[in-house]
Amino acid sequence: MKRILYIFYFFLLLGSFSARSQVTVPAEILPQKETVSAGEEFFLALKLKLPRGWHVYWKNAGDAGEAIDLKLTLPEGFAETGRFWPTPRRFKVSSLTEYGYDRDAWLLVGVRAPDKFGEKEVLEISGRAVWLACHDECVPMAQDVATLIVFDRETKSAENEELAAVVAELPEKTDRAVFFETPDSLILSHSLPDQAVSAYFFPENSKTIIHSAPQRMKVSDNKAFLFMQKVPAEDFVPSEKLKGTLVFYNVQGETLKAWDIEASKTEDGLPVFEEPLVLYDFLSALFFAFVGGVLLNLMPCVFPVLSLKAFRLLNVDKSSDPAARRKAGLCYTAGVVLSFVLISLVLIGLRKAGAELGWGFQLQYPPFVYGLCLFMFFLGLVFSDVVSVGEKISAFGLNLGRNWGDFGTGVLAVVVATPCAAPFMGTALGYGLMNPAPVTICVFVVMGLGLAFPFLLLDFYPSLGRFLPKAGAWTALLRQFLAFPLYGAAAWLLWVLAAQEGNAALGVGLIGIVTISFCCWVFQAAVNTDSLKKISLIVLLVTIITVGYGFAVLSPSYLEAQKQTGIEWQPYDTDKIQEYRQAGVPVFIKFSAKWCLTCLVNEKTAFSSAELAETFRRKGVAAFAADWTNRSDEITAALESFGRGGIPLYVYYAPHAKQPQILPQLITDQTILSFLKDL
Repeated sequence: MKRILYIFYFFLLLGSFSARSQVTVPAEILPQKETVSAGEEFFLALKLKLPRGWHVYWKNAGDAGEAIDLKLTLPEGFAETGRFWPTPRRFKVSSLTEYGYDRDAWLLVGVRAPDKFGEKEVLEISGRAVWLACHDECVPMAQDVATLIVFDRETKSAENEELAAVVAELPEKTDRAVFFETPDSLILSHSLPDQAVSAYFFPENSKTIIHSAPQRMKVSDNKAFLFMQKVPAEDFVPSEKLKGTLVFYNVQGETLKAWDIEASKTEDGLPVFEEPLVLYDFLSALFFAFVGGVLLNLMPCVFPVLSLKAFRLLNVDKSSDPAARRKAGLCYTAGVVLSFVLISLVLIGLRKAGAELGWGFQLQYPPFVYGLCLFMFFLGLVFSDVVSVGEKISAFGLNLGRNWGDFGTGVLAVVVATPCAAPFMGTALGYGLMNPAPVTICVFVVMGLGLAFPFLLLDFYPSLGRFLPKAGAWTALLRQFLAFPLYGAAAWLLWVLAAQEGNAALGVGLIGIVTISFCCWVFQAAVNTDSLKKISLIVLLVTIITVGYGFAVLSPSYLEAQKQTGIEWQPYDTDKIQEYRQAGVPVFIKFSAKWCLTCLVNEKTAFSSAELAETFRRKGVAAFAADWTNRSDEITAALESFGRGGIPLYVYYAPHAKQPQILPQLITDQTILSFLKDL
């Protein structure tokens, strides 16, 4: 066995050496001129001579690769002044986009000679070049390089012609570029060179744009606007400057002009682009919109609502009136398409007003997420038979006519579909949102038709439903089972709410769910108990008030006001507390936890007070929050030092006080203010 392994390792090593031997990339370092004088600046250039079909990488390699590197050893007194990269090219390798050079590759280094030399000196500049050369395979390479330069006060040597040509083609630096940022795109703006028909931006930072995504140029007032797709939000690195190389091309695809830019971010509005409609692009966008709409039916966020429509189909007799079935299908399609039209109109209006919004924008609004969460949870209760709202449960599960129910299902399907993006949708949406309003509406209408198409087909051709099982007693069990996707959707929306506005918003959502559960239970009990009917109306009123309060506290205006007027809590830090006390600063410490109900009550009744927050700021009170939600030996020891073994605990140190004042466990803002009145 060992012998076999030795043979395997031998051939593995032999293969790696043979791979390296298949390609030879000679490297050399060239000075801009052979003689230099004191204080003179000149270029040193690393040149790589690449075989046909091979390429090396720019400073940002793109989706894969490694940039050329050169580590120089300069004589004493010499200093680098910068590194300069010629204009790169794009290489498509499968689905990847890479940036680099083929044929002759160069890396230029600016060098400044010292201010003093001897009479005449010959100096050596050496270095080590490292690069990755790729074709069908990638081979890491390295080579030591060196060159000689002569210091001579009298003799002036001519420039290296080959290097001079490279220097002349280096991208020029410019500060005339600006960029716009939207939720999905970066738009780079620069003056348009004559005869330029396209452009491409090579970013220095690999975490700004998707390298493989197309870059589309639009023109307004002789300025080019280059639209680029941002990387996903979790990978995006925001910056006030957009650095890289902007290249313009003519109709033959040849480089017209290249600039090294450092674009500043602008808050100005984008111009309106008047462009002729290209029929091929328009029809392609409609095709992708339809296919994307069809595939949207398979997305997990849409399934809970589509199960409502599927459940109705299971309960419809295959021999039922064909006209009624077609009408139901048309009503469902109308609900879907009209909802898509409404979304497109809202998007068009808001974008014209200056807002940068995209697909799923309504789920960026916490009250909408909260309301949709409660509604999905209520539907789950209906399907679980916790509450009965009529015998005909279609669409919303309400006691509505079947056609209105199908229409409502279509509306709800679009509402919950907006967080999802099916394949092909991104291309269609990008095209639609970047074109005039009629084109945008057409794209959204076709996308809606795609979403409605499968069920519309089943309603118009009932024979296609022969593969569906026949309705029976088991459908009651299925209905209860379908409640769980609805509960799952509600849980997911709660998670979204918490991600948007934190634990306080999560608490509001949970209170709403518990209140609705209790209300449904009381109403169901009141069906068979007359004495509970009046109580059920009171419970309904309390539920409406509670849920309405949830909408109010989750409104953007209220949340923003809370952030501006809330107490600025610092994490518990013993050393920092001691520093404040020694400096005579009043200190307030709050020991609490998220699982402590009394703590949560005090948060609402005392610490949410705008008057208390303003007093803390005005009187310079240092507020510390000791969060005991998770085990902390430091906080446990602090509690014990105050003679307590549990929470809540509120401690106040007056300026220069040696002993703390312990406040009551049930507390109000006025109680705390009474301790601060002497400040």
